[in-house]
Amino acid sequence: MLRRALTFVAAAALTATTVLTTPAQAVIVNLNFGPLSIGEYCTAKIHPQAWLGLYEASGLRCYTPQGSGLIFRGTGDPYLACKHLTTDVIASATRIAGDGLSCQAVR
Repeated sequence: MLRRALTFVAAAALTATTVLTTPAQAVIVNLNFGPLSIGEYCTAKIHPQAWLGLYEASGLRCYTPQGSGLIFRGTGDPYLACKHLTTDVIASATRIAGDGLSCQAVR
């Protein structure tokens, strides 16, 4: 009888340890950013006067609006822009409609 009780206690302790150490399920979310949000990255990392960022077919580009046009200030990295705009772990960065940026984050 004592042996059964000790076996039961050992099995319960092992089960409790297994449940406590099982990792949580990761959740993938898409975080979308527009030109002004991308501009925050442009200002901080590309050029201090660039406050508009567009993820165009040729890549992420930073601009300063002037009059009816745009002054090109430099190019950026979409992945690094995602890292700058969120504290989440970034899996990928893709272009979305309107020259925006979609960051696939793991939470």
